[in-house]
Amino acid sequence: MKKFRVLALAMVVALLLGTTSAFACTAVYVGKNVSDDGSTILARSEDQGTGAYNKMFLVTDRVENVPGRTINDVQGFSYPLPATTYKYTMIPDNSDAGDGPYMGACTNEYGLSITGTVSASPKPEVEKVDPFVEGGLREAVLTGIVASTCKTAKEGVERLASIIEKYGSEEGNVIMIADQKEAWIFEVYSGHLWAAQKMPADKVAVFGNQFMIGPVDPADKDNLMYQKDLFKTADANKWTKLVDGKVHLAATFGEPREDYSNMRTWMGHKLLAPATVSDYNTDTLYPLFYDPAKKVSALDVMNVLRNRYEGTKYDASLPGNEGLRVIGVERQSQIHVIQIKDNYPREISALQWLAFGNAEHSVFLPSFSGITDTYKAYKVDGANYNPDGAYWKFKRICTLAEQNRSFYGQGVRDYWRYYEQNQYNDMKAAEQKMIKLYAENPAKAKKYVTDLHMQISEKACKDADHLYDNLLFFMMDRFGRKAEKLGGPFVPEISLRDAANAKGYTIKWTGTKNPIVLTNGTSSYSFTMGKDSCIVTKGGKATEVKMNFAPVEENGTTYIPLDLAMTL
Repeated sequence: MKKFRVLALAMVVALLLGTTSAFACTAVYVGKNVSDDGSTILARSEDQGTGAYNKMFLVTDRVENVPGRTINDVQGFSYPLPATTYKYTMIPDNSDAGDGPYMGACTNEYGLSITGTVSASPKPEVEKVDPFVEGGLREAVLTGIVASTCKTAKEGVERLASIIEKYGSEEGNVIMIADQKEAWIFEVYSGHLWAAQKMPADKVAVFGNQFMIGPVDPADKDNLMYQKDLFKTADANKWTKLVDGKVHLAATFGEPREDYSNMRTWMGHKLLAPATVSDYNTDTLYPLFYDPAKKVSALDVMNVLRNRYEGTKYDASLPGNEGLRVIGVERQSQIHVIQIKDNYPREISALQWLAFGNAEHSVFLPSFSGITDTYKAYKVDGANYNPDGAYWKFKRICTLAEQNRSFYGQGVRDYWRYYEQNQYNDMKAAEQKMIKLYAENPAKAKKYVTDLHMQISEKACKDADHLYDNLLFFMMDRFGRKAEKLGGPFVPEISLRDAANAKGYTIKWTGTKNPIVLTNGTSSYSFTMGKDSCIVTKGGKATEVKMNFAPVEENGTTYIPLDLAMTL
């Protein structure tokens, strides 16, 4: 992630203050043979130089037979588009950002998904021999070019290669592209040098801001594509680094490993394949691809992108670790997890989970790639705070939660993880309905997934508003109190009806003076408005359980404590 023009001053200030570079992202790949549901997963966090950076989620429509159009970058790059371009979703910057669209991640109508980029830097001597090209291809537009003009992942690789051949690249980048058949990683090492490797279906990868393609055989044409002079240039300049007789491209062209990026790569191993690594070492060239310890779910990937080195001596919450560059940095603006499924129709090939704000205290919400429009809150533009915008609704909760991660943040994390799990469960039925509808009538399927996106997004935004109000009041109520009078940490309110429905409980309530009774088989919960305890019956045994607060009614919705809802 690079946004040098607009953020140049911020970068200088950051350097003066001794902080790490702001232009950074973390990526995750899961092959279809090692995911829990057979999906290929591409995921990435988009990290900014500021903690307030509005992003949007939009649909770009298909354009039929309109010649003469171009896609333009602010620094002068212009690429001629074909007369017909494809429909795709994107996660662009707000227009006030002023450094190009930065579409982030795209899924198109032909089943292609692309995420880009993870910024990376070559060795100085590489850039000296083949300098980056001012006015060349940048991250700002490359995802949109591929999504609007390519039908397959391999075609996407070829398109990027042809553009770099003709126009050059202005920056070093790592891009991932996939379809229902295969996935590729594409690395740009300099103005014109690049390589792309097919990603194995039985491996996973997690990496920070560094080139990662490891030992390769130039003769392996099935799994490797590259600029025609790549290996010749490396040999001529004595850059070539061999590992087990093969060329390690990252070591050959990339800058030396640094903690800023390499620690995130190491942590990916710790999380998904702990037996593959020992203590962290700055200079270790951790492999790009490896076997996970178990099947990996989209929920697992979300948690990777939240990680702050918990469970290690580098845990960011420990004294002295405040300056470490973690995966789940507070400056994340959007984080996406794209599941590409072979059994989906090509036109709706992916289920995309999108979180705004930073993942640690935000929520991933699902939408199918066949949507024809997005919810109004995702379209709110502009760089300034606007409570109507989805980004701001979720980011402001993150900001409050991070004032004290244990006292305020734990409740927020619990709330959104509970919310996410319920959404994840709901999508299993939704995808079956989508597949069935598409077989009958593709237009009805696209309407269904669009309507579903609208419903999920509208409710999530309303729930986020309530959570924000709930947390803000809790914080204000405790501001200035002595420690012994603070009481327990924040416990969010959650809709009683939502909690009951998620666990299959029926609700019976015959009036405000009578208890609210939830029943599921032999289990029941009996609540009384205004009373901070409830009667829980399980297996014929009734127990009175103390609650953090009594059920409350607000605007026609009854709320109960989250921690109790989690016991249903």
